[in-house]
Amino acid sequence: MHHRRCPNCGSVEFRGVGTRNGLERAFSWLVSPYRCGLCGRHFFLYRWLAPLTGTD
Repeated sequence: MHHRRCPNCGSVEFRGVGTRNGLERAFSWLVSPYRCGLCGRHFFLYRWLAPLTGTD
């Protein structure tokens, strides 16, 4: 959540995805959900660290 990389594999290839449940929607003002393009892991980034456009 603190870096602009996948926490599982370290890839910078990721894209934004939709929220999956109510808890994610409740914190959507703080974090944005992403999915890694290399390993497929779902993770979050603080909104101020998120890229303005897609990375792939």
